[in-house]
Amino acid sequence: MKVVLVVLGGDIEFARQSLIQHFPDAVIEIASREELQDGNITSRFSRLRARQPDVFAILTERLGWQRGQEAFLLFGALAGARRTVLFDRFGGWRESTRALTLVAAPVRLLTETAISRSAMKRAARELRRLEAAVAGSNSIGRTIDRARAPKIVYLRTTPGPGTQLGGAASHIKGFITAVEQLGASVSLVSNDEIAGLDAARETKIIRPEPIGSSRAAFDIRNNLLFTAACTAEIERQQPDFIYQRYSRFTWAGVDASVKTGLPLFLEYNGSEVWVGRHWDRVNMLDLLERYERLNLSAATRIFVVSEVERRNLGQAGVEPDKIIVNPNGVDTDIFRPGVGGEKERKRLGVGPNETLIGFIGSFGPWHGVEVLAQAIRKIPAAARIRVLLVGSGSLLGRVKGLLGSEEQNGRVIFTGSVKHSEVPARLDACDILVSPHVPLAANAEFFGSPTKIFEYMAMGKGIVASRLGQIGEVLSDEKTALLVEPGNVEGLSEAILRLALDRSLRERLGEAARREAIQHHTWKRNAQTVLDAYADWLRESKQ
Repeated sequence: MKVVLVVLGGDIEFARQSLIQHFPDAVIEIASREELQDGNITSRFSRLRARQPDVFAILTERLGWQRGQEAFLLFGALAGARRTVLFDRFGGWRESTRALTLVAAPVRLLTETAISRSAMKRAARELRRLEAAVAGSNSIGRTIDRARAPKIVYLRTTPGPGTQLGGAASHIKGFITAVEQLGASVSLVSNDEIAGLDAARETKIIRPEPIGSSRAAFDIRNNLLFTAACTAEIERQQPDFIYQRYSRFTWAGVDASVKTGLPLFLEYNGSEVWVGRHWDRVNMLDLLERYERLNLSAATRIFVVSEVERRNLGQAGVEPDKIIVNPNGVDTDIFRPGVGGEKERKRLGVGPNETLIGFIGSFGPWHGVEVLAQAIRKIPAAARIRVLLVGSGSLLGRVKGLLGSEEQNGRVIFTGSVKHSEVPARLDACDILVSPHVPLAANAEFFGSPTKIFEYMAMGKGIVASRLGQIGEVLSDEKTALLVEPGNVEGLSEAILRLALDRSLRERLGEAARREAIQHHTWKRNAQTVLDAYADWLRESKQ
């Protein structure tokens, strides 16, 4: 039996072990996600059919979030697989035979299309209503108790699971924890659990439904479902203000603000229109632009992570007084030296005389993982250097291809995604931490505020990073890190080797970086900026 596996999200090794349990006699063959996505439908069928799968298996980040399930089942059946499986690392498992799929999938696809069309029509009416309401609104419709510490409802509406490794989960956890430490109370309304947050906290989970004939239809339909439940929850709780992490095709915070009269504080980490045009395959960009304008217009205050993003919004016509720069941060009590690194090195089999280089990230297009892979290949084999690569993402397959021989001989260790709670120990195990970010597509100015930079700094390790945007402003070359030109493979390799050979240098840089993180880049500082903005708004509103 042959199983052809495609990983859309999650760890390849986990997928292998899961499939072996279900199909113990099978040969597992890995196909890249590009084979499933690139080219026209005929070429995709041909590529899979040529592999002659008995079982076509797809690992997804979270099965309950995975749209297009009926299409995947039908694709596998038409490509010749006798059985198609969709699964995730949380125990989700959906399996269908070829015969059953060929009978049931067409009806299910037609039903899904009808549901999506109905949702799109309803959303169009709601969008026009909210645009008119926001355009005609110039005041807050309720009185707020100025004497008490603020009560906040935090909205997490991102169209993706919240448990994955990455800066988003760190940001949400860091902000909520810090703002509560500063005296505010926070209730979370989310469409998934958030990695690292106490499960006992006050949280309303509004789970999505995996129905949508396109990515936009999936997002928009679930926006309608989330908005209805979310607004009812906010009306019940009666907080002082709404804080929302902006995401594509959503207006939950806008609707709640319009109906309750509460101010909307919007955390805006970048344009979803830009992401959809240059990174992500999202259809209906004109419609997405209207959603984005609606959120920006409705927000009382907009928090951006960099000066670049402030300029971008100013150029887009957003009132300057609404925009507040609030870079990402770190919890320096959680991310600190001595949090399990020695034990982790032993588990990984890294010797005391070996230098361990670490990278953690989502292997996305701007993280520079391909440049890092090329730099690793240039480090002399005789150097007692090993590399730990933590995370997963769209470019993982390419990086594994570039570093295949290094992985086989143990010089490079791929861990895949890890639990949020395991990240500090992984970083603590390393001697040097690398952030090889590359310029953005379409010559856009780098607008990010990478969470990993602040976490690296707090760990007190030697850092090698790209001199790019805010990274080059937060880190100081030869003082808190070694900075290299983005995309420069030779420069990156030389800087890594220099730190590997000079322990005193990396210790000096690491100590200085941690001091800087403690003084200027904590989540408490980030949260205080939001609370100060709320206090300023109260004074301005004269309530």
